[in-house]
Amino acid sequence: MNAKDVLAKLGGLLLVGAIVALGVTAVVIFIRGSAWASSNLLPWLSVLARIAFVLVVFVFLPLAIPRVTRAFSSIALFVASYVFGATLWMYGFLLTLLICGVGAVIFGLIIVGIGVVPIAMIATLLEGMWRQLIDLILLAVMTFGCRVGAMSLVGTLEE
Repeated sequence: MNAKDVLAKLGGLLLVGAIVALGVTAVVIFIRGSAWASSNLLPWLSVLARIAFVLVVFVFLPLAIPRVTRAFSSIALFVASYVFGATLWMYGFLLTLLICGVGAVIFGLIIVGIGVVPIAMIATLLEGMWRQLIDLILLAVMTFGCRVGAMSLVGTLEE
């Protein structure tokens, strides 16, 4: 084997190593950044989710009854579903990170990015963290309930 072949193989090996190192660095930065953002934004989102819940129950659902305000109500319910969903994801992310660690977060993120929520639900169930489990379940129900409700309201407008 001549020096040119050795250098070519070494260069290829170094390139693969650099790509792997870059990928690992990106994952670490993403997880650390998500943890920082979630821990700083979750208190604000929790307040926003409570306000959204009150608005959904006392304003948007009653506005869904008259046909005239149904379009507004469906849009508002759809927006509220994203508030609940963001709160759910951040809460699930932090619980998964705190209870199970970085490996579980990486695994959860591989599952379309939302796998941290079911992992957090299983972890809180196994750890006996009932309040957190109930919070996760209620947020999931509110997220998908508002989204499905908004879509069905839109369906009634198209008839």
